[in-house]
Amino acid sequence: MQETQLKVFIDKNCGGVKAVADKTNLTSRAVYKWATKGSLPRTEFSDETNYAEDLSELSGFSAEEIKEMFKPQSQPEPEEA
Repeated sequence: MQETQLKVFIDKNCGGVKAVADKTNLTSRAVYKWATKGSLPRTEFSDETNYAEDLSELSGFSAEEIKEMFKPQSQPEPEEA
């Protein structure tokens, strides 16, 4: 797996994927998906989930900082033909 900034953050600041999975009540596989993408899931930004709060409790960073650092990258607009 490519080392994304989110993966590094999880490993260094949150105790690793297993710790995050346990805290968020998700599978390790689900957390690895975030890490591979390098961003929190879309649901975090539509206020459907509160994973940033869980990461905040594990890391000491604020939830707002975490959401800002790991927001999804916008997709480029397709060019018209």
